[in-house]
Amino acid sequence: MKRFLEAGRLNSPRGIKGELKFSCWCDSPDYLEGVEYLYLDPKGEKKLKIALYRPNIPSIVFEGYEDRTSCAVLTGRTVYFDRYDPALPADVIYNDDLIDLPVFDADSGEQVGKLARIDETIGGFLYYIVGEEKEYLMPAVDRYIVSVDVEKGIHVRLDEGLRIGS
Repeated sequence: MKRFLEAGRLNSPRGIKGELKFSCWCDSPDYLEGVEYLYLDPKGEKKLKIALYRPNIPSIVFEGYEDRTSCAVLTGRTVYFDRYDPALPADVIYNDDLIDLPVFDADSGEQVGKLARIDETIGGFLYYIVGEEKEYLMPAVDRYIVSVDVEKGIHVRLDEGLRIGS
């Protein structure tokens, strides 16, 4: 399990007081409210203390980068958050925790592959499942996803229409 997860991308400066436009990749910009630090690397070694966060815009100011010139060096950077900083409801799992989990046919119990990636679309999430012989692209909806457990894997209902390739 990765400890530091992608929060979003820092964009161009907004105004003269070091405020940066922020493209939040979380479910909503409100999710990061109350988080004290964001990080410039996925290992959490280069932290930035948040001086001001405005989720309604969304925009952000970091301590030590409180003017337009200094904050401009952060433009285009991906920032990360510590998974333990925001309060996560007990029944919620980060998508990053699902990658590489085994995927099982809910009816037969056989492993059909592993979850290789999750794509986000306007309609929701798509699970890309890769097996030894077959690949599937499956909407993450109740019709197909029976259960998700980071310890036991993902159990799905397969449909040949979801199969990729021959």
